[in-house]
Amino acid sequence: MHFHQILLFIIHKITGQRSENAPYYLLKGKKSGQTIQDVTYFQLHAFFSILPQLSKEDYDIAINDLFKGEFIQLKESLVYITNKGVKAIPLDKKLLLNGWQYRGKEQIFWKRIDLVVQTLSQFQANEKKFVPNQKDIATQHFVKDFLVQYNFRHSNLNNYIKQEIFHLLENPSLDDLHRTLFVYRLSGYNKTGLTWEQLARYYHLADLDIKIIFLECLHTILDNISMETSPRLFNLAKDIHIDTPLTDSAFKTNSLFEKGYSIEQIAKIRKLKINTIEDHVIEIVSNNKKFSVSSFISKEQIGEILQLSNELHTKKLTLIKDRLPEVSYFQVRLALTKGEQIHE
Repeated sequence: MHFHQILLFIIHKITGQRSENAPYYLLKGKKSGQTIQDVTYFQLHAFFSILPQLSKEDYDIAINDLFKGEFIQLKESLVYITNKGVKAIPLDKKLLLNGWQYRGKEQIFWKRIDLVVQTLSQFQANEKKFVPNQKDIATQHFVKDFLVQYNFRHSNLNNYIKQEIFHLLENPSLDDLHRTLFVYRLSGYNKTGLTWEQLARYYHLADLDIKIIFLECLHTILDNISMETSPRLFNLAKDIHIDTPLTDSAFKTNSLFEKGYSIEQIAKIRKLKINTIEDHVIEIVSNNKKFSVSSFISKEQIGEILQLSNELHTKKLTLIKDRLPEVSYFQVRLALTKGEQIHE
């Protein structure tokens, strides 16, 4: 998908219920209660934190382009998709992004692969002194340990790595452009990987579009890596998958819940506002379907809130709360979060 298509996809999900900046915070991976809960509310896991370096300037330009093209409308600080915008979304295409699972860490995986390939290529050409393409010290140490582990000087590691890469690139979900971008970004002996600008110019695409297509390739590879079929690349993917998707603060709160503390007690222990702990609860519930909310809200209240949400065709808290004054905003958020989990 291209950047404008992703924006339209997100806006289609949140139309009339969030501001024009909501997709920006989602793509950047903002760890606020609102953004985290929106991931679950609107089933937008694929796009969370896929563009952590996205500038507000580039985002605003894209939103303005969509507005001028009549793909979206802006009313009273809310963003709406138009019929023209809906028709521009490639709904027949399979989503290849998995932002919630990787949150930018796929770039660490890429740096490791790039440096491994460069190093093996240099040694194969008997050029042992070279400037590493990846300057990150942690990446260099990881790759050094990896190469030593596989005794790269006296093994056939070069061919094994090549075979595993080819195997993963043969995934039918990928097209030729995905595969080409992956290969063209690699560096080797007397060969430097092409820059985003060079690739964008060659394929007549925007830089952001090229980066997203490349990201789709990385996510697809990571989603399909296994120890059985790609043992070496599997080891290069160590610690790339997010095992604990909670933010550090929410993780600490969750640990206290597991010990039986209440929201009020946790707020006092951690010296945080109750609203902050409630945000943590929403984040925890978004990530853990088994987390019990019975101490915060009854099944009857959840059912009532979800029914009203469906009747009003909205997830706007104020509209629901106004009709159900006996429940709190926190309970409305909880019910909507649990409701989306049911429909996953």
